[in-house]
Amino acid sequence: MLVSWLWRLPRVRPSGQQRLRNYLNWLAGIAAGFHVLFLLIAGIFEGFGKSPYSFSFFGIVTNLIYVSASLLGNEFARSFLVNHLAKKHATITIVCVGLLFTLLNLQLAQCTDLNKIIEFTRFFGTVFFPSLLENVLATYLAYAGGFLPALIYRGLLQAFQWFCPILPDLDWPSKTLLGSFIPLFSLFFISKIYMMESRQIRRSSLEKENPLGWIGTSVVSVLMVWFSVGLMPIFPSVILSGSMEPWIKKGDIVMVEKMNGAEAKLGDPIQYRYENIFINHRVIEIQEKDGKKLYRTKGDANKSADPDLVSPEQIKGKIVMVIPKLGWTTIVMKTFTGGISPQGEKFFDN
Repeated sequence: MLVSWLWRLPRVRPSGQQRLRNYLNWLAGIAAGFHVLFLLIAGIFEGFGKSPYSFSFFGIVTNLIYVSASLLGNEFARSFLVNHLAKKHATITIVCVGLLFTLLNLQLAQCTDLNKIIEFTRFFGTVFFPSLLENVLATYLAYAGGFLPALIYRGLLQAFQWFCPILPDLDWPSKTLLGSFIPLFSLFFISKIYMMESRQIRRSSLEKENPLGWIGTSVVSVLMVWFSVGLMPIFPSVILSGSMEPWIKKGDIVMVEKMNGAEAKLGDPIQYRYENIFINHRVIEIQEKDGKKLYRTKGDANKSADPDLVSPEQIKGKIVMVIPKLGWTTIVMKTFTGGISPQGEKFFDN
């Protein structure tokens, strides 16, 4: 019934050139594949988890009907709206229609409990901005090529989310980075290629921009952000107290190398997690209880050891380098952001 009703909507011709519609379909598929590939790569670093969706026969059929109906409805309506409204101000219309579909697809439960800065930041980073950029890209595809390229792009992403039995289990900084950067990069890339093929810009002008240059810059930018949020084997952390003086001072940045917590040795300076904070202290004693190692830690400048033993699961890594003074910028910014660290959590060093 939904498909029949949508089929009766007045036809609005896509604004793009007809000869390039198949080309856009391929670009939409490549963009979705690019997105899934990067999610899988991130999953290799951070791990995978079981999909929350049912994989019984009835569950698969039910989800298939739901996802298909939702996609068809969204993409028919998106194509109709953007091509009906985008007569003069195409860019503004594409963004507004993308925002509209973002708001329509938000679940009310996702918008609750946003009174804390960290929850507000996580919501916008992992839900709102990725959804907005995905919808803006889908709207651009619908504007240039009709509902089909938008359906291909979002359909492949939804198929991965709903029908893949294992999914990348990413921290929220990773979700923010990948969910925002990949659709934005794809939008930039597709629009440039499309304008070149439709001769809205000259091929020579695009070549002068040296695509390898901005692709390389983008990749380096991604790697730098991954490094800063802890996706690489070594990641930075800012020291907010003097408990490890004179070796590590307040305002320094330490480089932490990820490690198996059970491999920590006596005298190792480690970073471990205690509730929602990260602590950088030295191992001063190793105990064993029920065949499991437990670690006593202490700050070099502290008179007494930390009150609680540290389990291997709490250990994030070993401090391998100290960069003096470079963390003061983060400390100043912390005043305005409620203590959010480069890894996205409340960060204190005891």
